[in-house]
Amino acid sequence: MDNLTRNQHFISQVEQRSNCIDKSRPKDKQRIYKFEIVDRENYVVRLTDTIGVKIKTNLSFDDLFSLDVKSSKLRKNLEDYFQRFEMDLVQATDLLISESKVNSDGDVLRDAAERVYKAKFMGWIRNPYLIARTIDMFVGLKGMHPTDPLLLTHFSDIRAGTKPHLTGVCAMFGVTSEQYFQWLEILFLALMTPPGATKSILESTIEKLIESEGNMCHLIVATFDDIPGYRVSLPDTSYLQGTDDPNHNMFLFNLGRSAFAVFNVVNLSKQTLVDIPPRMMKQVGSYNISFSAQHHHHNLSLLERFNKLAAYQAHSHIFCADPNIFGVTTI
Repeated sequence: MDNLTRNQHFISQVEQRSNCIDKSRPKDKQRIYKFEIVDRENYVVRLTDTIGVKIKTNLSFDDLFSLDVKSSKLRKNLEDYFQRFEMDLVQATDLLISESKVNSDGDVLRDAAERVYKAKFMGWIRNPYLIARTIDMFVGLKGMHPTDPLLLTHFSDIRAGTKPHLTGVCAMFGVTSEQYFQWLEILFLALMTPPGATKSILESTIEKLIESEGNMCHLIVATFDDIPGYRVSLPDTSYLQGTDDPNHNMFLFNLGRSAFAVFNVVNLSKQTLVDIPPRMMKQVGSYNISFSAQHHHHNLSLLERFNKLAAYQAHSHIFCADPNIFGVTTI
């Protein structure tokens, strides 16, 4: 877990580069436009820089995920855990988009969807603007620790390791030191793969969510012509929530500057979308409805809804490959 990475991104450079202004530029020089939320209720944002901000230093914080800063160069952090998911994201996203254009179900599409969802869910729980929400979501992990001696040693550094960044992190993201420690513990436990196991808790959670009896999983992939004026925004919270219904999980994720995905998981026995006769309610819980998907191309009403939702739900900023965001008022 030791490495030299000090500048640690909470929205990966891979995701930001897929939303960059000019993909032909070298990676270390790529930029993205940054917008400050001015008026959520009326979807008004302000462009902060006319040339954009550098991706290599954007949406990051020094030593955010470091368990123990050993020197000015060396630290123990969670970067290796994150890279397991990030390395597969571009390929999985490309496959998801291409497969959704020609199929509405099938193992290839389902596998691509799971891979993307795992990477996006990892990005969600590692977002420091969502620390309190992540702690509530994984309350079952509170007080747990690895049983493997080596993993336990690393895990113990979350509270015992040197953290010169602690005060700055807590001030920047509005949390207490105890919340920060709990969050790092959740990330460690959710992303580690114990000896002898093949999957992390996060991976198993996503698979169970999608494959459980009584749940219906439906994916919407929206793509757009990759031309100026019709670009998808990227919120600083990593994800968007489409409904408050506890029996209908709807999560929206940016897939790049010209695509986004909507993951829906509905509890069939408790949902309120469709009226089900009382005599059938007991049977619904045992239904195993296969994964399904639909693809939309250049549906501008969908793009407007996504971008407005981003302006409404982001913590303080949204990002885009265009200096003016479609469906949102830019000043």
